[in-house]
Amino acid sequence: MSRIFYLVQKEFRQIRRERAFIFIIFVMPFIQIVLFGFAVNTDVRYVPIAFVDMDRSQTSRRLLTAFCANETYTYSGMAATEEMAKSLLDIGKIQIAVVIPPHFERDLRTGNRPQVQAIIDGVDGNSAGLVLGYVGQIALQLQKEWLPDTGMPDGSPPVGLTEIVPRMWYNDSLESKNNIVPGIIATLVTMITAFLTGMSIVREKEIGTLEQLMVTPVHKNELIIGKTLPFMVVGFLLLNVGILAAGLIFGLWMKGSLLALWGFGLIFMLSTLGLGIFASTLAHTQQQAMFVVWFFALFAMLLSGFFIPIENMPRAIQLVTYLNPLRYFMKVVREIYLKGTPVIYLWKQALFMLVFGVVMILGASARFQKRVG
Repeated sequence: MSRIFYLVQKEFRQIRRERAFIFIIFVMPFIQIVLFGFAVNTDVRYVPIAFVDMDRSQTSRRLLTAFCANETYTYSGMAATEEMAKSLLDIGKIQIAVVIPPHFERDLRTGNRPQVQAIIDGVDGNSAGLVLGYVGQIALQLQKEWLPDTGMPDGSPPVGLTEIVPRMWYNDSLESKNNIVPGIIATLVTMITAFLTGMSIVREKEIGTLEQLMVTPVHKNELIIGKTLPFMVVGFLLLNVGILAAGLIFGLWMKGSLLALWGFGLIFMLSTLGLGIFASTLAHTQQQAMFVVWFFALFAMLLSGFFIPIENMPRAIQLVTYLNPLRYFMKVVREIYLKGTPVIYLWKQALFMLVFGVVMILGASARFQKRVG
């Protein structure tokens, strides 16, 4: 135990001497959380919109006002014809064109149910779907406004509408940062701990001190513990930096237990530390170690549900994600942050992370001992 303690001391001294490590550990993650938290935004706002008003009535102007009063859209002018509106879509000047047909007001009053056409730029399918949803909301709002005053042609009473009042139980503001920022924290913990572990061990190879350590009375298992334990501490500190940044900058404080998140984070780091050890067995230089870690970490991020919901992936890919520890940690972080989910409901994620972590670090350690033995 005393030998492990001295190795840990050695690693912390080395981290303190390397100014680049200090920047990577504390400054860079803070900057990334701030930049990504503001930049990665799936909310759709200020979509340029143009209108083709073939009716030019008071009712059609009310329709235009309803769209322009919504912060989702930015008024970009009128188009004389539908073809002109389509040309504006072609050159990217607008993303949506609303075409109001002739006799719109008359048909509405006589109950002929006029159709308003919305032509949407569908290059970005996600944004287009959200824009289409906003169009439907505005249309429903206007129908409720108009129909009570509009009887059917045969004198029957006005058409009644069933109003659906949605309530968001979690993330009631529907701001994407509430979902993105916890994901960024989980991703940064993955990247930094794996990178630093792999680079630290490879650095020992480059300068020749790893061989010197191997001829000392230090056992190989003690060497691995002494090399990885400091970076688990660093990862724990990084996790807390992310928590503070999320709260102080974005006003996003977790609803669940901080102790639970700490525990899940330490369990998850077994996997990232194992990835760093594995990378060190494949690489001979720090640059090679970075590429190896990046290769595996990129797949972990893409298949974690951070950018794309796992449910939207093909079935075969969904099965592959079960082998990704970041999938479980991503769910844990979001559950604790947004829902305050108790630990008892997250034990499956904890079990999967623990199994993966133990298997990964034991396998990587066995390979490491074989390479240096």
